[in-house]
Amino acid sequence: MTREEFDRKHPYYEELVDEWRFHIRSYFGGRMYREGNYLLKHPFESEANYARRKETSYFYNYCGPIVDTFVSHLFRNDARREFGPLSADQLFAAFLKDADLDGNTFRHFMREAQRFASIYGRVSIIVDKPRGGTITRAEAEALGVRPYVALVTPENLLDWSFGRDSTGRMALEMIKVRESLGAHRVWTREGWELWQEGSDGEVFLTDSGEHGLGEVPVVNLYNKQSGIRMAGVSDLNDIADINRNIYYLCSDAREIIENTAFPMLAIPYSRGADRGDKEVGPHNILQFDPELPNGRPYWLEAPHSSLTEIREWVRNDIAEIYRIARMGGARATEDSRQARSGAALEVEQRQLHSALSEKADNLEQAETRVLELWAKWEGRAFEGTIDYPDDFSVRDLESDIGAAISAQTARVDSETFKKELQRKIAFAVLPKLDEGVKARINEEIAGA
Repeated sequence: MTREEFDRKHPYYEELVDEWRFHIRSYFGGRMYREGNYLLKHPFESEANYARRKETSYFYNYCGPIVDTFVSHLFRNDARREFGPLSADQLFAAFLKDADLDGNTFRHFMREAQRFASIYGRVSIIVDKPRGGTITRAEAEALGVRPYVALVTPENLLDWSFGRDSTGRMALEMIKVRESLGAHRVWTREGWELWQEGSDGEVFLTDSGEHGLGEVPVVNLYNKQSGIRMAGVSDLNDIADINRNIYYLCSDAREIIENTAFPMLAIPYSRGADRGDKEVGPHNILQFDPELPNGRPYWLEAPHSSLTEIREWVRNDIAEIYRIARMGGARATEDSRQARSGAALEVEQRQLHSALSEKADNLEQAETRVLELWAKWEGRAFEGTIDYPDDFSVRDLESDIGAAISAQTARVDSETFKKELQRKIAFAVLPKLDEGVKARINEEIAGA
């Protein structure tokens, strides 16, 4: 690999990397956001004042809670996972308990993968296996040598290429991943190479190997498809821009309040003295001609009218964030001034349900591909199924239970109807029951 190839990045990477960084900073907020230099400098503003304004700025973070709410809805109920023959595999059981060799269960790993997919639009999951030499199955189980998963964010996947596989389908031919400062790992359909940058600026091969999978062992988890390979649609598109505008407005409002908290003093200047160029501003003294009528010292107060406009602008921006996120119902609950019709809320809930269903389908597809690659590393085939819940009701728990209880009073002469209502109430009140307890409740209701 030449130095040019080592430094090369995909054109889409160069085009989208600033947006990815903006979205991740918008999610975490705090100092990470301030260090992103997203606060605009006013024309003719001094560097000292801009630095002070940036240091004292604060960020009302609406991006983080919106992403977390989506992820919470998706993982409120566990996916139905049938692993087939792999269920009896000792190494696979260890993988489910520690999927990334960092103590995270497979479910927790997929939850975090979805969180970052919501932020970036797409993340990549590499399925790798430690090199243990030629060892027996018993030795592998004793040593814990098994495939594992690693999450790669778009910022660290620098380059890639696609080509036709043996079936004629488009498939990844190569990816280049930044593993650490000055170290890149290149994956191909046949194997991998680890390249390191030396102190003299040259690059050299430090390690390599073959995997024999016949494909690049990476799975892309999309939040939403964009129609462009390796580029997904983030949940923070548009929302992060509006949140940044609130950041601007709050800084402006703080500056107005600070500059108008104390009026500017106006005093007469001394005749014959060299007045020179006087700097005018809220932190300075204004001088006037003492010969003017009523020429006596006074305080000049700046108007506060723009604060009202800023408050209204911020309020509208917040409402727009909730609308784009399809959470207008939550906004209406917080702010009683937001009158919403039942039809409007129902349409919004349907849109939210549709968005969550699409995310669930993408999770099913990605998780299935991960498990297929895991089995392929072990010379086996994945014969199970992954099914994420498709019911993402956003109604309150009290409403669900109330409706079920009210339905029990209806004169429906059906034992099946009554038993299904009892199950609905039981599982709505206790959504995180153990599967064994759920089965026992089902048996007790069926035998009642």
